[in-house]
Amino acid sequence: MTGHPAQLKPIGFYLKHLDALINREFHEALSDRDLTRRHWQVLHNLTAYGPHDAATLTDKLRPFWGEGAVTLEAVITDLEARGWIACDAPSGTFTATTEGNRAHTEVEALVRATRGRLMAGLTDDEYLGTVSVLARMCDNLEASPAAH
Repeated sequence: MTGHPAQLKPIGFYLKHLDALINREFHEALSDRDLTRRHWQVLHNLTAYGPHDAATLTDKLRPFWGEGAVTLEAVITDLEARGWIACDAPSGTFTATTEGNRAHTEVEALVRATRGRLMAGLTDDEYLGTVSVLARMCDNLEASPAAH
């Protein structure tokens, strides 16, 4: 690759550093409410996309559940204790409650502010271009012989 400033670090550095910074920002935004980014993700999925069982939540959120992260079970237990989600016992399906929908609206304002700081100075096209390039890189490596 030519034409890039010598002071730039490899992409892996920026990916890991950005992930850590995003986690830090979410922690700072949500900790006053005793929430984590994982709480937000579960509540948002149930509010925005409707009821899910634990297996579906696990599949949707697996990429975000790194080593040492709070477990899905702990998040679900906490959200149920707050009255924000409820489980239909026969089906095992979780649903956001009326109180959960209210909380989602309040927390969403904090999340939007955090995302606003992340996106400061970037256009929608720059964001979409960056995500598209990263998606292609993932596709390239998932299709490589080393991935199998």
